[in-house]
Parts: sequence; structure tokens; C-alpha cells
Amino acid sequence: RIPHRSEHLKMPTKATSFKTAPPEMSYLGAPFGEILGHPRALAVSAAMTVGYLVLRFVFGRPGSKFAKDPAMGAHGFVFSTPFFYLAFKGMGLWYFDSSLSTMDRLFGAHQEVASLIITMVGVQLFDVPSTLLIGGSLASPTFIAHHVTVLWLCVMSVHYRFALHYASYFIGVIELSTPFLAFVDLFRDFPKLAASWPATNEIVRILFAVAFFATRIIGWVPVSIHFWTDALELVFKTGRWADTPAPIPRYVVIAWLLIHLGLTTLQWYWGWKIVKAVVALITGDHSARQDEAKGA
Repeated sequence: RIPHRSEHLKMPTKATSFKTAPPEMSYLGAPFGEILGHPRALAVSAAMTVGYLVLRFVFGRPGSKFAKDPAMGAHGFVFSTPFFYLAFKGMGLWYFDSSLSTMDRLFGAHQEVASLIITMVGVQLFDVPSTLLIGGSLASPTFIAHHVTVLWLCVMSVHYRFALHYASYFIGVIELSTPFLAFVDLFRDFPKLAASWPATNEIVRILFAVAFFATRIIGWVPVSIHFWTDALELVFKTGRWADTPAPIPRYVVIAWLLIHLGLTTLQWYWGWKIVKAVVALITGDHSARQDEAKGA
């Protein structure tokens, strides 16, 4: 049984760094301004910005393998860094934190998961404006829409304290493939780098394909089924929600489900392109790599 909203708001939130929402508020989490201005998010964004500027200067020097596009090279390295943390922290929570299995899956409080989400907010606060400024393939409408959507999901999750249980998987575990993808893109965009590190180039591609299918295809399905089951109960006011007011507007949950459906479709589309790339790798068809799942 999940407590009524008024009960929820009086419950301790496991040492959360956010102020507890007062009873008259219509949400369980934090105000939007407090989320976007959270010190952790700002620190992550600032650190990525400084790292990007330093690497852009270094990569722009004569003789650098990234000299043809130092902005793209710097972004690739900086962007991949926080995803190592997100992935391994998320896996630690999802697979080894016993409190995650006993918390309420839709509205349970969990400080470490909230911190994970805030980290992603910081990543996107850097990435959305930086990709727009760098331009090129990074600023394609698909990529920008994806990053803005992730930012919206993170902010709404912390604001309504919604689906923190699932966030440890969808914001953490699945990001295991992202650092490998960043280096796949770097090797493809900078042929001199690939020529200097041919074995590493191939190993990174294989690791990306394995991580992607393990977390975004195989693992994605059962977690998504549980999420949809819980969320649809909330939308249609069945099960425990038949007589209990939900502490989140129904349209937010519906939007969440539609976005999840779209992201799931993208996972399968990218997965299909990766299969084609793996076949090309096995058969030695290097020309097919131009059609790989860039940005998956």
C-alpha cells in the first residue's frame, strides 16, 4: 500500500538534499528551480565546460589528430566521462542495493538515485547548448530532441519524485554503452586516430555492441514491462490507485509513457543498425560503417 499524498509528504526522504515539499504542494519532490540550480548539476555542467575548453585548445594545436575539428573531439572526450559514473553507480544501485527492491516503485524516495538523476541534469545542461554551438552532426534535430527529452524526464522525475526505482536502470544501467559509443564516434570521425589505434578501434566497437544489447535491448524489455504495468495502473486508476489520489498529474504519466515508447522504438532501430555493423565487421565490409548507429 502506498500512503495517501498527505502521508507521503510527512515521510522522511532518506536524507534527501532537497527540502521536503510542504503539504499544500501538488508534488512530492523539489521545485523546478531547485532542481535546475542544484549545486551538483551546476558543478557537473561547469566541470564539463572547463574540460571541453581545455581539450578544445589542446586538440586545436598543430599536429593533433583532432586538429581538423577540435570542438568535436573535445566534446567526445568530455561527454563520455560522466557516463562511466552514471553506468557503474546505476548498476551498483540496480543490482546490489536491497532498498531499491523494497521501495515503492513509482513514488519511493531514494537519495542516491536522486543524485544520479541530478548528475544527468548537469550533463544535459552542458550538452544541449554545447551541441547547438558546435553544430554539425551533433546538432541534428534528432540528437537535440533526444537530449532535451532526457532533461525533461530527469527534471520531472525529481519534481514529482516519480519512478526513482526505474531511474536507476534507465538513467544508470543503460548508460554503460554510452562511453563506448563516444569513442566509436571519435574513431569514425577522426580517421587518423583510428589508423593509429586500429586494435582499440575494433575492441571499442565490440564492447559497445555487447553493452548496448545487454542493457538497451535484452535488459530493457523486462524493466519496461514492469514500468508500463505500474504506470498504466496509475493512468487508469486501477489496483491500489482505484481509491487513492495520485501525487502526479495523469497527463505527465501519459507523456512519460509516450516518450518511453518512442525511446524504445529508437533502441530497436539503433539495435538493427548495430547488427548490420557487426555483420559488416565480420565480413570485412568497411564501407557499411558509414551507416552505423551514430549517436545511439
